[in-house]
Amino acid sequence: MPKYRQKYGQFVIEGRKMVEEVFHSDWEIDGIWATKAFVNRHEPTYPFDIISVDENKKLTAFDTAPGVLALVRIPVPDALDQGVNFMLALDGISDPGNMGSIIRLADWFGLQQVIASEDCVDMFNPKCLNASMGSFLRVSVVYTKLNQVVEGRTVYGAFLDGVSIHNQKITGKSMLIVGSESHGIRLEAQSLVTKRITIPGNGGAESLNAAMASAILLDNLLR
Repeated sequence: MPKYRQKYGQFVIEGRKMVEEVFHSDWEIDGIWATKAFVNRHEPTYPFDIISVDENKKLTAFDTAPGVLALVRIPVPDALDQGVNFMLALDGISDPGNMGSIIRLADWFGLQQVIASEDCVDMFNPKCLNASMGSFLRVSVVYTKLNQVVEGRTVYGAFLDGVSIHNQKITGKSMLIVGSESHGIRLEAQSLVTKRITIPGNGGAESLNAAMASAILLDNLLR
């Protein structure tokens, strides 16, 4: 079981699938609450306390309350694993939906950690957790300065004017840096990039959001 420290606090997760996944994990739960309607509909097998619909509406982070929520302890952050051959790094990702989707992508491709610049959105943001669809349980997000993790790696950076990702094949230790849709990879992180890559497109869209771009880039680099 992971170690916990009080200073890291707690976070709330909502929704049937999310609560079930956390309940069956080794993360520590301080309580689960559900409405009578949710209990009658889904017959949960985990212990819970009843809350009213009005209470659920006050507690939910979403427009429509899913009817069940859990209070979970934030674990001690995982240490950076420099031994892995490939790293995914995020620069200035502020949208929680994008962050959660990227965590889910990392889980899909078998990555156990994501590197994030220190100003990226908090992975425990409710919308981020919801978008990750439970993948936050299996993928750690390490917040650090990106220049501290690039040594000895080929660093690919996602740009609009790079060389086609279709022609790239990773060898040895490497890293992919993805920036936000609005700002791209910022100047400080650009200086770390050794290979500028892009996703060729023939339409009129100006850009792809960070999660969409990450999916295409990871598929090409890791296939």
